[in-house]
Amino acid sequence: MKKGFVILSVLMLVTVIFAGCTAAPASNGGSGTAQTSGETFDAGNVNALVPNGWKAFTVSDLFDDYEGDTNPNSFSIYKGAQDEFDQLTKPGLQITYYGKDTTMMEPWKDLYENTEDISPFTLGAYTWEGFTGKSNDYPVAILWAEDGDEQFQVNIWLENGGQKLTLEDADVQAILTSISPTK
Repeated sequence: MKKGFVILSVLMLVTVIFAGCTAAPASNGGSGTAQTSGETFDAGNVNALVPNGWKAFTVSDLFDDYEGDTNPNSFSIYKGAQDEFDQLTKPGLQITYYGKDTTMMEPWKDLYENTEDISPFTLGAYTWEGFTGKSNDYPVAILWAEDGDEQFQVNIWLENGGQKLTLEDADVQAILTSISPTK
């Protein structure tokens, strides 16, 4: 079982490295997010809403040891996923939390093609910055937010397996609005 998680983690890391970005900028309103229902997933140090029809997955960290081999600072949510392997064929996102003991490095736009900055927008308690672009024809949006010592990065795989997400989707905005550190 652990070997399977290691393989899946390596595949996810490769996907993050080679994923690209495209999407229109998100709106400032977040209207419609109040109607999105689902359950909250708590990775340990960060939590967010998992809308109905989406599935959350823990993330293994190959470079650090955590109890149970899951990273309490990160998790993924995929639309329409049923099992771990659907992370390779469904659109979704990965949320990573950087607490006061860790400094987040701003994502490198040079890893992507045709990048375009997204105008900062506020959803929930945070103002999000980011960019879109393309890499290997896989569109993603890379977002980050900082609030004092707390920082978040969200990588969104906008298209996969013939399905699409946008930053304007009520589910995506509801997830972004709900992201918070676990107190």
